[in-house]
Formats: sequence, structure tokens, C-alpha cells
Amino acid sequence: MEVKRICQWCGKPFIAQKTTTNYCSPQCSKRGYKHRMKERRMELIQSQELLEVKKVLENQEYFTFSQAAKLMGVSRQYIYKLVKEDKLRASRISSRMSFIRRTDIELLLKSKPYERVMSKVEFDIAEYYTAEEIAQKYKVNTKWVWTYTREHNVPKVKIRQFNYYSKKHIDAAFAKYKTDNDLTEWYTPEEIEQKYGMSRVAIRSHVYRNNIPSKKEHGQIFYSKLHFDLSKQTAEDNASEYYTVQEAMKRYNLTRDSVYGILQFHEIKREKKGRFVRFLKVEFDHVMGVRK
Repeated sequence: MEVKRICQWCGKPFIAQKTTTNYCSPQCSKRGYKHRMKERRMELIQSQELLEVKKVLENQEYFTFSQAAKLMGVSRQYIYKLVKEDKLRASRISSRMSFIRRTDIELLLKSKPYERVMSKVEFDIAEYYTAEEIAQKYKVNTKWVWTYTREHNVPKVKIRQFNYYSKKHIDAAFAKYKTDNDLTEWYTPEEIEQKYGMSRVAIRSHVYRNNIPSKKEHGQIFYSKLHFDLSKQTAEDNASEYYTVQEAMKRYNLTRDSVYGILQFHEIKREKKGRFVRFLKVEFDHVMGVRK
């Protein structure tokens, strides 16, 4: 039985004596062997050079595009592609010189973790959400879902071009934002500003101090109308029982020092509410009545 082969060195057809024969003659075999040995030596030299370059670059914080390519083991054209697509940040120093920080390279590698690709056979879709399902259920932006899942390492799998996120981890993340279903009326910050004349900082401070329920939908914050109105009404009722220093000065035509002198001499208790000092009207009126 004749075994027709093509010589791997000269490319000529020949009849091989064995099925493992790859060369048509001893000369071609020797030349092929020398070529293989030369390629192995070149690969060894290149790997040693790459290791030396990486050792030199270990203590550097800033790299040129060529150095960054050698450090990452990719081509310089690929580094240009990453920079062009805004996946890797670079700083232009001059018209011919640009640098890449080590921290930006590490950030690129950290923000693109390896994603497990699963087949549909071993994938239980009932245990996972898509980004669109999360956005619809919890009323958030789809981009927020991508950012949050990357930052908090939420388990996900990839089937073809679609990502699926663990239901257990997503539901646990949103559990702390759950609000009472009986609350149906909500204020926006703009409505509070218009109704009560409060600044955004004052609103946040008031919500924090009075533990007012809030929720966030599609990037917009809402505050419970019932709780906010009740807290403001209580604050107004309490304020009607107290004088501030300015109110006492205006009521009795006193100076600031006189008011503080009376408070200290008669040991009237006072408290600080925000940036105002206040004290009970009954006690101050009694002292002023005695003085009159």
C-alpha cells in the first residue's frame, strides 16, 4: 500500500515508507530539524526578554503605550484600541508623548472580571434576573444595575450575549430599601421646597432627624407625605411654646446680652435647636412679669 505525502520542508510529493514520515529525504529532515530548533531558541530568547522587561517595569508607575503593551503581553495596536474605546485611560503630555498609569491598567483588569459562560442545559433561569427585569421590578436605571453588580460582585452568568444576575443577591440588596406598601402619597424635594420653603440640605437633615420613610425610583428620591407633614406639624406645635433669643429681644425690647444675662441669672433652661437657642415662654414671661 502506497502512502502519498507532501514534504513539510520542500513541499514536494513523495511516497512514504511509514505513515509517520514527514520529509522526502534525509536532507529535508535535517533542515526541518534545524529550523525547529532555531524557532525554539527564538521563543526562549523572546520569553526571557519579556521577563526582563516586566522586571524592569515592576517599579514603574507610568508607561508609554509600548511599555504598557509589553507589560500586558499584547500588541501596541491593541493598547491604542483600548484607549480609543475609553476602556483604558491615558494622558497626553505632548503631541508625541502619552502615558498610562499603572492604577488605570489595574482598574481596567478589575472592572472586567471573567464571566462564566453556561449552557442552557445546566442553567435554571428561575433563579436569575435580566438587567431589564431588575430595572422594571425595582424601578432603577439599567446602567445602575450594571454598575452595582460589578461593584458588589453579584454572581452572574452569560448565555450568548445576555447576562443573568442572581435573584437571591439582588433581592437581598434591595431589601433594605423596602418601604411600607400602605404608603401611597409621596413628596418630591421640589414639592417640599415649594410648600415649606426649605433648602435641599434642610430637607435631608429633617428627614434624617425624624426618620422619615423615603424611596428611590428611576433616580428620583421621594419622601412620605404623611410622615413629613406630621413631623413639620409637631415641630411647629413645639416651636409655639418656646422663645428664640431674637423673639425675646423683639418682644421685650432687650439686647442680646440682656437676654442671656436673664437666662443665666434666673437659671432658665435653654436648648439649641439647629442654629437657634430657645427656651420656654412660660418661664421667661414669668421672670419678665416679676421684673415689671
